[in-house]
Amino acid sequence: MSVDRYPWLKDEIDAYKNINFSSSTIIEGESGLGKQELAKYFAQTLLCSNELIPCHKCNSCNYFLAGSHPDYCFLSEDDCSSVLHTYSKAKKESLTSKKIEGVRSMNEFIAMSNSVSEQRVAVIFDAHLMNINAQNALLKTLEELPDNKHIFIVSNQRKYFLPTIYSRSSLISIKNPDPHIVNQWILDQGYIDFSTLNFAPDSTPLEIERLINNDKAGQYIEISQNLNSYCLGETTTPDLIKFYKETNISFDEKINSIILFLKTCIGINQDFYKPHPYITSIENIKLDAVAISDLIEELLDYKYQLNKVPALNEQIGLNNFFYKIRNLFS
Repeated sequence: MSVDRYPWLKDEIDAYKNINFSSSTIIEGESGLGKQELAKYFAQTLLCSNELIPCHKCNSCNYFLAGSHPDYCFLSEDDCSSVLHTYSKAKKESLTSKKIEGVRSMNEFIAMSNSVSEQRVAVIFDAHLMNINAQNALLKTLEELPDNKHIFIVSNQRKYFLPTIYSRSSLISIKNPDPHIVNQWILDQGYIDFSTLNFAPDSTPLEIERLINNDKAGQYIEISQNLNSYCLGETTTPDLIKFYKETNISFDEKINSIILFLKTCIGINQDFYKPHPYITSIENIKLDAVAISDLIEELLDYKYQLNKVPALNEQIGLNNFFYKIRNLFS
């Protein structure tokens, strides 16, 4: 898949056309921004015989595109390059970006001599899942990386890693594109019946695409409309509970949707987000930001308790939170 599909990445690609990559580069931003494809593009750029952009024709590019380049490896949440199995006696399921065994095998790979290219490259996808032991193992390698060895660290969370990892890395922070860019991208993909208004504020392009392809594009609007109607006093608590019971999402996702609604409301109320046509309950009131933040914290804690005790009663939980939401909007 070409990075040309992601126009919001163009500035980052152009910025690195005439710049030498540091030995370690962190690429961070929200999920759904094409960060993995950007890391692959940069990896292929470094490995290609053409030093400016991947030519897709040289032996190195052919190896890379076939997934068999001897100077490239990757780790992800649940997988790794097959070559990394030769550098570790650990079980296959341990060779991931989440565990120290995966990072150690990648360290061994990156320390070896180059085979085909002048550079040797490793990519850690889903690096936001790395525990502290894995980060410390990575840090030891970053301290001694020569100029012709490169590691790309791809994270869905910002400011996640040890400060010493950041101090030894260059940082590429991918921002969410403006709505007009996302709207044009949605049209370019052939989704002519959708726009950013169908989704939560700051939804990323690939997350929007995932929701459309999974027939969940109307879910945000439907939930927002029902919660908004409830906050206006037009819907009763039993009716809202009935709607949530009939909505085909997990209880955890239902709590997430309430949290998202509250965050959106306070975001609009504080002029952080633009007004939304489906959220009108805040037009003539000034929300108590502290009280809403406290309720969001309570919902997050409830989610944590839900994971520990899955048998918690859904109706009792929802009734309690809806009562508190109604008081905040009255």
